[in-house]
Parts: sequence; C-alpha cells; structure tokens
Amino acid sequence: MTFIKKLILFFITATVITLSLAAAVSCNSQTEKLKVYVPDGAPALSVANMLANDDGAEYRVVDAQTIQTFVTGNSPQADICILPVNLAVKLLGDGKTYKLLGTVTHGNLFLLSNGKTSITPDNIADLTGKTVGVVNLAQIPGLTLKLILKNAGLTDKVTLVPVTAPEVGVKDGIDYFVVPEPAASTKVNALETLEFSGSLQKLYGGEAGYPQAVAVAKKELIDTDAVKNFVKGLKENAEWLLNESTSAEEIVSAVQAHLSDGLSPTFSAKNLSKQVIVNCSVNFVPATDCKQDIIEFIAKLNGVSDTSFGTPSNDFFA
Repeated sequence: MTFIKKLILFFITATVITLSLAAAVSCNSQTEKLKVYVPDGAPALSVANMLANDDGAEYRVVDAQTIQTFVTGNSPQADICILPVNLAVKLLGDGKTYKLLGTVTHGNLFLLSNGKTSITPDNIADLTGKTVGVVNLAQIPGLTLKLILKNAGLTDKVTLVPVTAPEVGVKDGIDYFVVPEPAASTKVNALETLEFSGSLQKLYGGEAGYPQAVAVAKKELIDTDAVKNFVKGLKENAEWLLNESTSAEEIVSAVQAHLSDGLSPTFSAKNLSKQVIVNCSVNFVPATDCKQDIIEFIAKLNGVSDTSFGTPSNDFFA
C-alpha cells in the first residue's frame, strides 16, 4: 500500500471514530436522566407514584428550607423542581430559565383548637378578639391567614403570634393554631383535647383551595418527551395516592428511598392516612388552567407581605 493510500485510510478511520464518539455523546446527552428536586412533606406526595415506579428520572427529596438552592445560581442543578408558588414567582417568574408546568398542591393548612367554635366562611367573624398561633408565621401559612383575614375585614381584629410545632395545643393564651398536614393530624391524635376547627383552604375560597406548591422545568426541556412523561405522572398521581390498593407503607417507603441523607421524614405509615392525603390537596392543574389563579394569589400575598414576590410574566407559564 502506498504512502498516499495509507494517509487517506488514516484520515477516513479518524473521521469515522470522531463521528462515532460525537454520536455517542449526543445519544448520552439525550438519554441523561432528568434531575428532579422535591421538598419533603405534602409536595413529595405529588410525585409519590413516580418515586414508587421508576420513570427514568433521578428524584431527590430534600429539606424544604433548601429547595430554592437547586433552581438558583449560574448552573442550577434541578431540571425539574417543585417549590412553593411564592418562591417560584419571586425567583423564576421572568420565565428566562424555568417555566411553570402547573400547580401540584392546593393547601394543607388547618385551624386546631381545644374545643373552640369551628371557623367557616359564614362565621369567620367569630375570630374577632381571638389569638391565633401560626407555625411559620412569616411564610405561606401566616401570609395565607393574613390575606384571609384581610378579605374578611378582620386584619386588626385578630392577634397573630408565631408558635413552634411543639407548642401547638399546649401553649397558653392561644385560641387557635394554624398547622399544616400531616403535623395537624399527628397533633390531634396525640392530644385528646385538640381538634380540627377549620380549613384555611375553605376560608380562602371553597373546595379548590389556593395554589401552594408548583412544578417548574428548565425552559429548554419543556418540549422533551422526558418532561411530557413527568407531567403525565403528575396527572395520574392523585388517583394513585387515594387508590385503596396503594398502602401508606408503599407511599412512605417510596419517599424515604429518595430522601436526602440525614433528613428526618415528614411522613410515617402511622401518620399517613387517606384522610391526611386528602387534606394535603394533591392535584395537578396544568399551567394553562391555573395561570389566573396564581396571578391573583400572588397579588394578594404581595398585599400582606413585607416584601413583594413580584408578578409572574407570561413567559413563565408553559
């Protein structure tokens, strides 16, 4: 074989190898697992069926206090993330990096009391002169209660104080406590004198509640099959959770299998009843259907918050 032929053969071989490597890299990039980050608690229930049945994504259930760190920075880690709607709008509402897929939970906050009158939209004025202790007063629980009181004209007629979880039901001078599920049911089951005395979801506006936790995905991934498959899972999740054949043990095991190291789980087989699941208001509503609800809810939160969460742009909604 002449030198020229050898040289031509060398270049052909090198080209084939290069193209093969490029194709392999392209294939790997297309099949790389989506990284999905979810805060523990009610939001984790919104993806429980995907946690229990491998759908090809990589799920991590993390501390709710750190969830925003996975969607911020120059190279955010999360391809998909579930987080409180106020944080989603504040951090991602311009739609430049992430787009909203939809709402996944619609409120899990309840009034508890030691035998006080149950509060409904019809008798909310009975809170006049009362003291309400709120777990996470400065966050969504407190802000949601504040906007409910504002709508009822009770802003200056009800005293709100912060309480810790251990103080619920035992701290003196408190007429009602605002507690999220599953902590609410756990407390009621542990203290004989404590009972459910109202739902913030119903006080806000009926059975539908309000947009609480939402799912977002990186803008460039919105139209991929992987994200479409994830959305399909969200749509099927509520029915799976409430199916009698789906046990509490199965749900809890699925969440715990994806829990960050060192994180204590919110749910256990003892505190996760079907009623608790109902109280967590897990139901996927796509962006096209929840857009106006989110815009209105954020506007109301801005009216009672010390700092504004901004206004979501049209580009934020997928």
